[in-house]
Amino acid sequence: MPPTDPTPPEAHSHDLLLRGVRVHYQEMGHGPTLLLLHDVFADHRAWRRVLPLLAQRFRVIVPDLPGFGASEKPTRYAFTREAFAETLCDLLAGVGAARAHVAGHALGAGIALTLAADHPEIVDRLALMHAVSNPAERSLGTRLPTIPLLGSLVFKQWFGRGMFHAHFRREVFAPGYRYDRATVDAWFEQFYPPEARECAWRTMERSVLDTSALGPKLAKVRAPTVVMWGDRARPSSQALGHQLVRQIRDARWELVAGAASGMWEEQPDAVAEGLIRYLLG
Repeated sequence: MPPTDPTPPEAHSHDLLLRGVRVHYQEMGHGPTLLLLHDVFADHRAWRRVLPLLAQRFRVIVPDLPGFGASEKPTRYAFTREAFAETLCDLLAGVGAARAHVAGHALGAGIALTLAADHPEIVDRLALMHAVSNPAERSLGTRLPTIPLLGSLVFKQWFGRGMFHAHFRREVFAPGYRYDRATVDAWFEQFYPPEARECAWRTMERSVLDTSALGPKLAKVRAPTVVMWGDRARPSSQALGHQLVRQIRDARWELVAGAASGMWEEQPDAVAEGLIRYLLG
């Protein structure tokens, strides 16, 4: 069983039924609304070190995306970035937020970008953290869906705990970083059941590996945007981040020292400081 949820006790847990799908979210703090979106294989706990810092200045809403965490695992769901974005529109309406700042990591960044492009009336400012990755540098676990025929079987049946941890060691955290193994173990326990693996598979296939649909959306983003990258991320990855800055109309670059992709875990103070400075600046 997963360990006790480490989210600070000041945070409040809620569930909303959105178009027939139950979505779990955490809420903490007061002020302008800030929506935080996690990556694939994770849930709201990815933000546990950043949440109490941001909650001093924002009303922070941290959902578990459909198919992940404590949210429903609806295999009937589309699991595209557009579907996630529509669900988040409903979530913001459900919590009474007409507009919000939106920040996302990796998959969450792609969803945040889609939300900003398709619903500019909702997104005030945008923060994209390690929004894209180089396909050639992905771990075996995240390349599995690209393998014809065998990929689906291997991902759903044989993607074990060791491969799951290897994904976080290789793709999320900087080499040598001593990450919180208990939380990653909890995420694996959530990923282990067949319906959860099916949801993760469909998300990988439709929202992570195929990023072709993001290109046309970049020109549609009107929200002021900060693109945040860790200085310990691979140089080719940083080059992709710089490309985003060039293609989004009002975007700036922010490098987080001492972090790779998982900056929310590795450097929470710097991430919170950067978000507060940019979103409230």
